[in-house]
Parts: sequence; C-alpha cells; structure tokens
Amino acid sequence: MDALGLLTEQERRSLTRALETSRLGKQRAAARLRLRRLLTGANTADALDEELIQCLESLRAAHAAQILLVNCYRPALMERLGEILAQRPAHTLEHFVNVGSCEEQMMEVLCAVLSLAYLRAYTCAARDMDGELPAALSECELMCFTAQNRDGASTDTLVTFDGGSKPLIHTQPSSQGLFGFLRRALDRRGYRQVIEPYKQQESPEAFVASIRFCTELERSKPACIVKPGLCLNEVASGFLRAALLEGGVLRYFPEWTERQVRALLEEFLYFHARRFENSFYGAHARRQIMSPRSVRRFALTGRFDAPFLAIRAFTVRERIAILEHFERAMDKNDGFSMRLWNEESDFAMEVHCFENTSILAVPAALSSSVSVYYPAITLRHSRLAALFTECFEDDLLRNSTMSAQESFGYISGLLDELRATL
Repeated sequence: MDALGLLTEQERRSLTRALETSRLGKQRAAARLRLRRLLTGANTADALDEELIQCLESLRAAHAAQILLVNCYRPALMERLGEILAQRPAHTLEHFVNVGSCEEQMMEVLCAVLSLAYLRAYTCAARDMDGELPAALSECELMCFTAQNRDGASTDTLVTFDGGSKPLIHTQPSSQGLFGFLRRALDRRGYRQVIEPYKQQESPEAFVASIRFCTELERSKPACIVKPGLCLNEVASGFLRAALLEGGVLRYFPEWTERQVRALLEEFLYFHARRFENSFYGAHARRQIMSPRSVRRFALTGRFDAPFLAIRAFTVRERIAILEHFERAMDKNDGFSMRLWNEESDFAMEVHCFENTSILAVPAALSSSVSVYYPAITLRHSRLAALFTECFEDDLLRNSTMSAQESFGYISGLLDELRATL
C-alpha cells in the first residue's frame, strides 16, 4: 500500500509502529521508542510529584550540593536534574546503575545516562547483575543529596521511590551522617566507573585533547552514528583551515596568544585530517544517519547547526566540493554508509557508538562546542554499546531512513541547486 501511495505519512508511521510492536513485543518496542524519544528530544515524561518538585527546588536553591542517584532512570527526574546541574556549577551528581540482562531495563539505564553524560558535574558507575542475587541496596530506587546554603548550614535529604506510588522524602541535619553513610555503603558494592568526572574548561588545548581522543576511537573500531547534520569531521582540512583563520580563531581565546593558538590549531588540523580519513576511508565500517533538513541548511547557508563561533560560513564552491565528496563516498566506498532520516522530528542529540566498547553522546546544540571534553563524557560499557548498535541496525536504519538510493539522490539534488547559483 505504501509503494502505491495509498497511505498518508501519518498512516505509514502508525502502521510501522504497529508492525514493530507485533514483531518485537510490546515491552521491547516500548524500550526502543524510549531511545527514539531521547534522540529526537520528544520525551513524554510523566509529571513529577508536587512534593518532589519542591524538594528539587530546594536543591536548585542550594549554594553547593552533592547528589547520589541509585537505580533511578525516570525521564522527568533526569530532565530536572540536568537543568539544575547546568545552572549550579558547584553541584555534583554521582549516578549508580545496575545493568541487568533484559533489553527493557538496559534501555532505561542507557537513556538515563546518555541524557546527562555531557554535563561536567555528572559521573556514573555501573554494576552488572547477571546471574547474581540482588542485594537490598541493588534493588532500591533512591536519591540522596547533601546541600549547603550560603550561610554554611547543611542538610541531607533522602528520597525513595516505590513503583508508581508517591516518593517518600526525609530531611535531617548533615551532622547526623545520612549522606556519608549511604556513600560508604555504595563504595562497598563493587561499582565500576563508566563516566568520569572532569574539570577541563573551554580552551583550545582541551578541544585538541578531545579530537585526539576521538581519532584513536575511530581508528580502532567500527562506528554507528546518529547526528543532525554535517560537522567539522566531514570537511577537508584545507577548507576548514581557511574558514577558521578567516573566522578569527586566532583571537577567539583572549587568555591565549595568537602564537599559542596557531600552534594548537596545527595540532588540531593534524588530528582532524586523520578523522576525515577515518570517516571516509578508514579500515573499519562507518555507518551514519543524518537529518536531510540539517544537510539542506548547510547547503543553503554554509553553516553547521551548532557552529563554533570562530569560523566563517563556507562559500558556495566549498559547499559544492564538500557535498561532492559525500556523493562520491556514498557511491563508491563500501566502508562508508550515510542514510538520511525519514521522520518528522529532527535529532536533538548526536551519538557516536563504537562497536562493543563505548558511546559518545551530546545534545545537538553542543556538538561543535569546545566546552565538552569527550574523553570524560564517554560511556564505557560494552553491553550498553551493543544495545545501541542493535537498535541502530534493527530499528533506526530499518524503519526510519531513506533508502541508500534515495539518500544519494537527495545529496545530488542539493548539488544541482548549488551549481545553478554559480
């Protein structure tokens, strides 16, 4: 019916979802829908309890706070905590997760962690539970934080969750040791750090360290990637050098001299050239899904969706050369696969998953930011990486992308439009 044009786009999507639910079962289909909602920013999280909202607002108002989150993956809570951490640089959050063996539970963990991993104040430790009788602490779903006001007074708050019932909230003076006791108990449970803390500030040095790290990852493993549109990696170094220099990158970091920035720029461009090579001609397969709307915006404006401020727009001739390279790679290179997203909603996150090892995820708006330190925010958990890869192959590619021929035709059409402007 779809091939005959008998279905509207909305009917086609509804039919696809129904067929997937039949194929996978209701719970697995719901788990994959949760990942889709994270990727597109379409989370329909349950509303928070009013008492819990008041508790979180007290956390937001605190001068400094340490937060422990145990077995808690609720989207609405993750979203609110992410807002608080972004606003309160003196706050920290340690997330303790238990990874079971069923896809539904693993997906809860994966989506919760990826939603916060990019934040400087967030760290995560994991414990695999296969074949093990869960201890009482492993079963609990709770949040505990110690918060200090500007006058130095400190309180500890414990929030426990029990299914769909209202959370229980208890607050007492920090001198009674509630937070410290729970932290010591967690230390004994054998959790392994899977996302590290970091203090690196926005600097050219940190940006170079990030691209060096990404170069090593991409050189050693096959990758599947979800990203809104083109980024620095898909632009040849010659074009990128000109756009950065003419965009004022040497003067963008006031605390660094032009000579220092120039030296770091050369190091950055060296690793960028390696990443460009890995992207299109590397030894390992690279499959990616991109938004056609974002690719079109780049073609029309010469700017990335999340632009680094110290870069000028690419000229029409540069854009043509960049997209022609994409076209050739899609046509001739078996190791490079680029498919275009075929859904109404665009991506809100950029995700790079490396086979059975690790996942990098950042909000689309920060994908070109020099403030995100990739070595620290990488989720290092092989089973969660394998789960993302499975969903990428068996859901996103299968159900929500243009065919390879359609994707190639879309890029060719953009090139025809650009050439007509010369």
